[in-house]
This record gives sequence, structure tokens and C-alpha cells, in this order.
Amino acid sequence: MSPLRLHVHADAGALAEAVAAQLAEAASAGIAARGEAWLALAGGSTPLAAYRSFAAMPLDWTKVQIVASDERWVPAGHPLRNERALAEAFAAAAGVRILPLVPARADAGGFATPAALPIGSAAVSDSRLHSAEASLAPLRHRAFDAVLLGMGSDAHVASLFPRSTPPAALDPGGHEPVVAVTPDPLPPAAPVPRVSLTLSRLIASHALLLVITGEAKRGVLEAARTRPALDAPVQALLAAAPDLAIHWSP
Repeated sequence: MSPLRLHVHADAGALAEAVAAQLAEAASAGIAARGEAWLALAGGSTPLAAYRSFAAMPLDWTKVQIVASDERWVPAGHPLRNERALAEAFAAAAGVRILPLVPARADAGGFATPAALPIGSAAVSDSRLHSAEASLAPLRHRAFDAVLLGMGSDAHVASLFPRSTPPAALDPGGHEPVVAVTPDPLPPAAPVPRVSLTLSRLIASHALLLVITGEAKRGVLEAARTRPALDAPVQALLAAAPDLAIHWSP
């Protein structure tokens, strides 16, 4: 078993600055190469400081597009929505575009819950899911310049949860970019269904980062290396992405 590509930082502040610098480098490379940067970023509290530092950097933010790596199935503006947290974290980045991963009305209309969506089908990533279908067309066709992920204490990444994620969504050679997942059991802090980018879509990136803090999370990560991917989805990520940059602080 090869060693993890682990970047150890003295504390959370040092981690945030290092991650922000790596995101800025990836975004700048995307803008230089293709005229725009395309990022998928995790929600949750751990990376918010890095996002705020990144947002304060002197990029041409009008050329940066961001989508959440996963989203809670709640209406736009809801406190649980990752899109809202990203918009708040990037408030200083004038002109940045935060693209929705689920419809603005996720509680009514065409679908009451993502369980009503055809799991793993192309329809999930087209007009029936996205309220900005044209803007999100790159989900099916273009690599990200950077993807940043966190990891839960149950070894989930994005919203690819243990024993709740269809196996096809953990296939690094899969063809569908988005999957609907209802965690079982539902996490107490956010007891709602989810939509997530699939493993194959997450690893289609020029820079791939996993950001975790604390001894407990590091233990979960190490233990996941010997577990089946369906029980510890982060293991699927580790196996599929040998160049994964893991940023950790105590």
C-alpha cells in the first residue's frame, strides 16, 4: 500500500492559506489556458476559511465559475444549501459565478425529492435537475480546474454516503456526472436527501484536493484504506486518484 500524499499543516490557519494558494494556482492556470476557471467545491465548515482567503486574492473573478460538489435537496436560500454557503464565502470575489446544482424550488414542482429522479441517468444532469442547464453543460464535457472535497466521520465524500450510494456512482470509469443519494441513516445535522457529483466526475480535474482536520478524521482516512468502497466511499477516491493532495492539520 503506497503512502498517502499528505500535506501536514501546523494548524487550521496554515491549512487554509495553503489550500487557498493551491486553488488560486489552479484557477489562474485555467484562466490562462482556456479563458476561464471551472471549480467544484465542497460545502461544510472545514474549507470555509480557505475559501475566504482564496476569495480575497486578486484574480479576474468574472472568469471563475464554481459549483458545489454536492447539494442538499432544499430550496435556494435555505440554511442547509451548500450554494448559499459558497456564495457567502466568496462574497469578496466580485463577479464570480456560483452555479446551482439543484433547482431553486427543490421542495415542489417537478420533483418532491431526488428519489423521484432516475438515479444515474442522463436526465439527472440535464434540464430536469439543473435550473441553469446551459451554464452547467460543462458538467458532462469538461474537466474541472480544481475539485476540493471534505470527508465525513463515516468516510463519505461529497454526498457519496456509505451503503447509500449506487455502486455505479463510485465507478471511476462511470459516464454519468450526477447522482441522487438519500443517506441512510440521514445525518442529524442535515437530515435531507442529496444530489452529488459522481466519483468519475469528481476525479476529472486538473487539481484534486481532500481537506480534513483533527486526529479522528485522519484515523478514519487511514482505516478506510482497508475497507470496501461501498462502506467507505473515500476509499474509492483514494484508489482512483493517486495524485490526490490531502491537506491535514491537527
